[in-house]
Amino acid sequence: MNIENKKQIAIILLAVGLGLVAAVLTGNHIESGIKKATQGYAKEYENKKIKPLMDQISAMQRELKKVKAMKVTSQAPRPEPKEATPSIPKSSLALRTPAGKRAYTVRIDSLSAVGGLINPGDYVDIITHLDIPDPVTMSKQKTSTITFQNVQVLAVNTNLQSPGGYEEQQGRSLNITFALTPEEAGLMSFVEHNGKMQLILRAPAETEVETVQAATWGTLADYLYEKQGTELMIPRSRGMVEPAGAPKEDAKPYIQIFQGGREL
Repeated sequence: MNIENKKQIAIILLAVGLGLVAAVLTGNHIESGIKKATQGYAKEYENKKIKPLMDQISAMQRELKKVKAMKVTSQAPRPEPKEATPSIPKSSLALRTPAGKRAYTVRIDSLSAVGGLINPGDYVDIITHLDIPDPVTMSKQKTSTITFQNVQVLAVNTNLQSPGGYEEQQGRSLNITFALTPEEAGLMSFVEHNGKMQLILRAPAETEVETVQAATWGTLADYLYEKQGTELMIPRSRGMVEPAGAPKEDAKPYIQIFQGGREL
């Protein structure tokens, strides 16, 4: 091979080598450009898509922390509020007293006041238990009678208008204030100093006033004989004992004679 051919071959090899180097360099440059472009696109995508999503997740996490904090606060023991004492509205007793009536207060034991189950505004009948003296023998005869009927209760203790605290009214005695006419008030004062009283509670619709016979040994004996057919032996005057229901015409009259204050 002559020298001319060798030169041509060397030039060709050099050209091929330079081409390969250029190809490698060009490939590296293109690859670097692709990487840069890919990173740019990825960053742009992250800014547009991922970042808002991450922001949303962060906001949700913050809200969750707030909810947990509120739950812990709500579960913390709170001081129990003190029960407020119910206030009883006050009113003037004079304004609640009906025209023509007077407010009259008596002290009566709870059991005789319908067991303490009585309220202002109720209506009652009043039974009086009296020891009536016999002017002849000077002994006392027990008599019970309904003295007053359909009497309005104005107050129980200091309670004027609300349902009573029944536990408090189970005490030993109560102050009951009635609405009475002046005449009834005078009779009530006499009864209060000479006997005992007992209340009978009336139904709201019950307003009738009835004529009721006084309860004595004689009326009790007559009632038992009439209703039950039972004869009750009761003491009569001068120590005589008669069966209940005996005809009055069978009673023999007698005359008492006194001299110097002594019976003959």
